[in-house]
Parts: sequence; structure tokens; C-alpha cells
Amino acid sequence: MTKKNLSIFTVALVAAAMLTGSCFAAKTGSDKGDKILAEVAGYKLTLKKFNDQIASLPPQLQMAVARNPQLKEQLLDRWVQLTLMAAEARKQDLQDKPAVKKRIEDMTNALLAQEFMRENVEAKVKVTDKEVKDYYENHKSEFTRPEQVRARHILIKVSPNADKKALAKAKKKAEEIRAKALKGEDFAKLAEKYSDDPGSRGRGGDLGYFQKGRMVPEFEKAAFSLKVGEISKPVRTSFGYHIIKVEGKRPSQQQTFKDVEQRIRQKLTREKQRKIREEIVARLEKKYPVKVNKSLLETPKPAKNNPHGGK
Repeated sequence: MTKKNLSIFTVALVAAAMLTGSCFAAKTGSDKGDKILAEVAGYKLTLKKFNDQIASLPPQLQMAVARNPQLKEQLLDRWVQLTLMAAEARKQDLQDKPAVKKRIEDMTNALLAQEFMRENVEAKVKVTDKEVKDYYENHKSEFTRPEQVRARHILIKVSPNADKKALAKAKKKAEEIRAKALKGEDFAKLAEKYSDDPGSRGRGGDLGYFQKGRMVPEFEKAAFSLKVGEISKPVRTSFGYHIIKVEGKRPSQQQTFKDVEQRIRQKLTREKQRKIREEIVARLEKKYPVKVNKSLLETPKPAKNNPHGGK
């Protein structure tokens, strides 16, 4: 994707997000004491409303605008264009078309539900510092970083169904490459030259740090048993033969409260919000009639008759 196309794509994303949040100011009564950034067909966009909408965007879109100030001008131009077209659409009474009416209703419901959530759930949820600290103290096991190993490997690929001859040939090749490494040849360069693992070959076989449970058992057992700098004998897995070199180890370590404080706060906030939301939905289901027919979502069973209509 070119830089120009990326810019257009970013503008489209930001514009869509802003319009979803209703960037349009009312014709009257909403711009007192604020600077008018644009006015089209009686609709006014204030500077405050424009900046508020940008501030309400997802973080990645806010960062895009911050990195490229020209996006603001493009967004403003986009607002003008959309408002012009919307004004003409109203003149043509397009808002009265049944399909358009339904879409407007759906969008209105979504925005109202979003605002309802903000006022009745998000605004009421508060997580105290004590709650965060207590959770950490009572759930320390959740914040223990397990033992990790950093390793490189060279894979000589062999089919799981390979015969003895093919296995012997692959193992011999692995042993020859290992001998080169033991004599001092650069392991990363050997991996780039010989490894059959496309995912790590370009990085010199580097797999980064990993913990137990991430690799196949045979590979994992060998990697965690090696010392830093040690090179394994060929290790057979379902992928073939691996030569493994361990380049670093991290012991199991307890993460500090400071490291995980924000994560805990977000977790507790989500849990409280979920509980309140469920309580509200349960109450509203008693207040308003609800009928759901989930059987309509089931995939129809194929007809037993000939698909071309014959018996």
C-alpha cells in the first residue's frame, strides 16, 4: 500500500469513526461561545465539536492524526463534502425512503445505546486503588512470568511419513551442520543457509524467548535442558530434525505491582461494567417485550432429492 493510499485509507477510517460519533452540529443552539470551524447549508461545525470528536477516536486513529496534521484539513474537507451531499439528499427526500429510514433508525439505536452505556454503566464504575492493590496481593500467581528460553534452530525438514532411508539422510545432514557450528561457524549464518523453516530462517533461526507449552514437546524438552551457548544434537520432531542453540534464559519471575497495576485496573473495570450491564439488560427484558427465534439462525439441512430437481 503506497503512502498516498495509506493516507486516504486513514482519512476514510477517521471520517467513518467521526461520523459514527455524529460530527454534525445542530443548525442552532449548539455553538454559543464557540468558534465556528465550518458552516454548510445551515449546519455548523464548531472547533470544540471537531476536536472532541478527534479525541473520542480509537487511540490508533488519534495517533494517525497527531502524526499527520494534514489529516485534520482532509477531515474538515470531508465533513463539508458529506454535509453538502446530505443537504441535497434531504432536498430530494431520500431520508423518506423505507430502506434509508431503516438504516437511520438502526444507526440512531446504536448511538443511543452507546450513550446509554456511557451514562449508566461507564460513568458509574469506579475502581479504587485499594481494590487494585488487594487484587494483586490475592492473585499474585496470575502475575508470575514463567521460565523462558531464547533459542535459534536449524530445521532439516522430513515428512512425518518418511522411510528409514530419508530419515537417516536428514539426520546425517543435521549432524554435518552441527559439526560446522561446533567448529565455530556462525550459527545464524548456518541457519540462513541450511534451515528449512521459512518463518525463522531469515532471522538466522532466531525464535525469540518462549515459555513451556509453546513448542512441540521434543523441541521444548531439549531447549530447556540446554545451557546458554550449548548446541543440541539433532532433535527429531514431527517437522524433521532440529539443531538447537540456546542463547538466553530467563528464570521464573514475579511481576511487580507497578508492572501490572494498569492491567488489573482495566480488568476490574471490565468486570464491574459487565456485571452492571447484565443487571441492566435483565431489568430491561422484564420492562420491554422481547421475542427471539434463534432457530431461524440454524443452517438448513440439504435436501435429499437430486439437486437438479430429479428424484
